[in-house]
Amino acid sequence: MKKQPLKILSLGAGVQSTAVLLMSCRGILPKLDAAIFADTQWEAPAVYEHLSWLENEAAKAGIPVHRVTAGSLRKHTLEGFVRGSKNEGRRYASMPMHVLSPEGVRGILRRQCTSEFKIGPVERFIRRELLGLAKGQKAPKDCVEQWFGISADELRRVHVSKAHWKTHAYPLVGLIVKDLNRSYTRAMCIDWLEEHYPGRHVPRSACIGCPYHSDDEWWQIKGDPDLWADVVEVDEAIRHAEGMNGQVFLHRSCRPLREVDLRTPEEKGQSVMPFARKCHGRNASAKRKRQPDRRHPPARNHRRRTYQRAS
Repeated sequence: MKKQPLKILSLGAGVQSTAVLLMSCRGILPKLDAAIFADTQWEAPAVYEHLSWLENEAAKAGIPVHRVTAGSLRKHTLEGFVRGSKNEGRRYASMPMHVLSPEGVRGILRRQCTSEFKIGPVERFIRRELLGLAKGQKAPKDCVEQWFGISADELRRVHVSKAHWKTHAYPLVGLIVKDLNRSYTRAMCIDWLEEHYPGRHVPRSACIGCPYHSDDEWWQIKGDPDLWADVVEVDEAIRHAEGMNGQVFLHRSCRPLREVDLRTPEEKGQSVMPFARKCHGRNASAKRKRQPDRRHPPARNHRRRTYQRAS
């Protein structure tokens, strides 16, 4: 009889992966063998508080939650971008920082942080700690079923595993794991969590200084003086990155973060169309114009340039 693959959740601790883990805890989804959280050491305190709560809930169901890390992304970024601090011979993974060239052309750096600080640490932990493989040792075919909390409104993020030893499963949309009787959107996950865990707030899981933040997210970070001071310090430190032909910024406007106007159009005195008067995290009549999803930009975007640091 073929051995059943290990069911392992890549836990981001956001809404969707939280719902998947708790559904497994409650027996709605098959029981997981483990969940793994990749810690960049640059998340908001609310994320770590929520993660600790999840660990306790999962422990009640006999599901271990492991924390893995490749180190501090903040420290790594400053060492790689600040002049004079780069160690010779060491490779640095870039965040998708926004770049303004001397000619005034905007661009964005390649995103390597997800691979280096999220995907890589999880895969190494699975292979070495859960499968017991030595470095370079070949794993059995399809010995792991890796779950992801991808919902029906973000199907563009679904992809097939390129590794022979694992398959990717997406329980919220019925791919591989088909135990739910319907597909779940993010909003439906929120409704499910509110029904079964009333009063439990699930924070958005993302690095504090992620350049993909919307203005709403920057505005929320600005509400915490310590977090705001943290990201402003990083933003100012990376401005003249080593080997870069241009200035580097955290905010997509290519302006210093402390100078960016994060007010909504209505707060600036501009009119808002009636259909846009819907709560969007700040007040009931201050929804922003939807920004392009820069995590998954359209394939045809000829004005978007990618800058590489000089080697």
